[in-house]
Amino acid sequence: ASLRFLADGGSNRLYDAFKHDKQLLEQGDLDSIRPDVREFYESKNVKITKIHEQDSTDFMKCVYLLQEKEQERNEIYDIVATPALGGRFDQTMSSIHVLYLLKDQIKRKVILVSDENMTVLLDKGTHHIHCRLDLEGPTCGVMPIGAPAVISSKGLKWDMNSLACHFGGVVSTCNVLNSDLVEIHTDSPVVWTVEIKQSVQ
Repeated sequence: ASLRFLADGGSNRLYDAFKHDKQLLEQGDLDSIRPDVREFYESKNVKITKIHEQDSTDFMKCVYLLQEKEQERNEIYDIVATPALGGRFDQTMSSIHVLYLLKDQIKRKVILVSDENMTVLLDKGTHHIHCRLDLEGPTCGVMPIGAPAVISSKGLKWDMNSLACHFGGVVSTCNVLNSDLVEIHTDSPVVWTVEIKQSVQ
């Protein structure tokens, strides 16, 4: 990764996994950082920033700092956030909320990753998704969150043909990849999620 940001307890996790990784920039509320972890990163001249504003999640605070770096470098970076799914349900929904907050930044890809899934937001329009069947699937889903969507698809076991989807009605969960190329057309933003094969985890 060109830039890496850590929020809160993520600092402890990375330290435990990769103690000698120096290419790191940490950002967010650090209430959960262990003293030994803080000391280690500070000794490596890692910038540790405390933001006192409480209206944004740690994830969004990392995004704000990234945007500052982008202005300095005149570049736009894609975002891969991990582990952004699983655990507490409210935190998972908060991560999905970030996808919607950033959906108009069309030059940037935002991918949420966990041990089990990869998740992105598909804005209204037609999308062609190239799948690595040796790494992804078979399970996938296409879900409108917040607003109904009319969805058509190709390349899924249960394809949709102008299907009106919404919570409380029909949603395409527990679908299956039927091709390495999936086409999704939607008239409203939807969440696309695909399983990561256990052999990759």
